Amino acid sequence: MNNSSSFELLFGQFPSAGDKALWVLDENPPLNCPAATANIEVISNRYDVVELMQSRGYSARFSDFQFEQLQTHSYSRIFYRISKEKALAHHIINSAQKLLCNEGILTISGAKQEGIKGYIERTGNLYEHLETYKADKQNWAASYRQTGPLTQLLDDKNYTALRLLSGTSENKNPIEFYSKPGVFGWNKIDAGSKLLLEHLEEVYRHRDKPEALLDIGCGYGYLSVCAAKLYQCSVTATDNNAAAITACSYNLQHHQIEHKVVATNCTAAVTEQFDLVLCNPPFHSGFQVENDLTEQFLLAAKQRLRKNAVAVFVVNLHIPLERKAKKLFSGIQTISDDRHFKIVLLSQ
Repeated sequence: MNNSSSFELLFGQFPSAGDKALWVLDENPPLNCPAATANIEVISNRYDVVELMQSRGYSARFSDFQFEQLQTHSYSRIFYRISKEKALAHHIINSAQKLLCNEGILTISGAKQEGIKGYIERTGNLYEHLETYKADKQNWAASYRQTGPLTQLLDDKNYTALRLLSGTSENKNPIEFYSKPGVFGWNKIDAGSKLLLEHLEEVYRHRDKPEALLDIGCGYGYLSVCAAKLYQCSVTATDNNAAAITACSYNLQHHQIEHKVVATNCTAAVTEQFDLVLCNPPFHSGFQVENDLTEQFLLAAKQRLRKNAVAVFVVNLHIPLERKAKKLFSGIQTISDDRHFKIVLLSQ
């Protein structure tokens, strides 16, 4: 998929942004983008994307697309490359009506294999369709005029609301979890995390129980809550996704666990050290493996471990975590694997 072509269609509309425009970004930041201008604001649900856009000179806000934080009917243009998650895309398209001023224009873009044709058609049922643009056979965009209150909405699965999921801990006692669209794997218990918990108790069979744990890439908090209940320890959880921060914070508070949830890129904003580091990296399934990302998570774990403490990672079988960990850890042990995942125990 040519990610840049979909963005180029948006960038072609930037000169007509007017006095105040909003660029909605999620996990797909462009490799290249126009120079920042004072009239184009950025909103993103990814902390790393916000930092990147700020470094490029943009005024960028970190949010789970809670658009009530923005002034209503104040933007002349909204630019949006569609998200991977349908509920999120529908939420943003629905919300544009309250953000756009009278006669304001929404422009969306995306790739054919991402369903852009369907989005163009559905958005045309809500707004006045002005024009469709094509970069090539795969990358399309369309612009729409806001002409008044919407008479219908696209199904966004009640995007902004947390909802109860069923979950089970390592000892099969039911635990309540709340989650929402926008969190990776939001409506299920991740198989890798479940495998990690099944083997965590044996890690501490001959060790002192941890008093403080760090969960890197916490998602909605499944590992944080279950491990804290198992060992009655405090939790620091990090994620760079705004929806995950919201859900994990709620779950830890709901279960009355001493905690701190930090929006940050990996552990950049965390300075404390911990007895136990847990990590189910975001590249374990369905993400392209990047060597520098693997090393970033390993280095963060090493820096945050106390003396004689351990880190427990769960990763896809094909990720060479053990080989990369040799540069940082003296103790490396694969303690379990199944057809899809492996549990790796790291110590210094």
